[in-house]
Amino acid sequence: MEWIADFCVAFLAAGAAALGIGGGAVLLLYLTAFAGVAQMAAQGMNLVFFLPVAAVAVVFHTRAGLIDYRAALCCGAAGILGVMAGFAAARAMDGIWLSRLFALLLLGLGLRELFCRAPEDGPGGTKGG
Repeated sequence: MEWIADFCVAFLAAGAAALGIGGGAVLLLYLTAFAGVAQMAAQGMNLVFFLPVAAVAVVFHTRAGLIDYRAALCCGAAGILGVMAGFAAARAMDGIWLSRLFALLLLGLGLRELFCRAPEDGPGGTKGG
């Protein structure tokens, strides 16, 4: 019966990811708080979960002409460097500190969403100009 809960959480996380509201956070919280998975293992599972969702998003955004390839290349390169640095930092610290830092990150992002206003529509109806 445990697989039913796992399936439901995965389905909800996929739906949240499709809406752009943090399916990975939902999945990580469930895996670490309720399923008893270690933080590093949960982050690895989250990455495996994220890759197919991202691939589908790239296909749809490419078809809609919404991808700036120069910016994507720069962000991808910076992302690879960030992943390598983050992986090294995560391997160097105890799992409990990794969990606490992740909790602080989620708290900070949640507070920002609650209290920071979105930029006004700029010229052409785009946010921020």
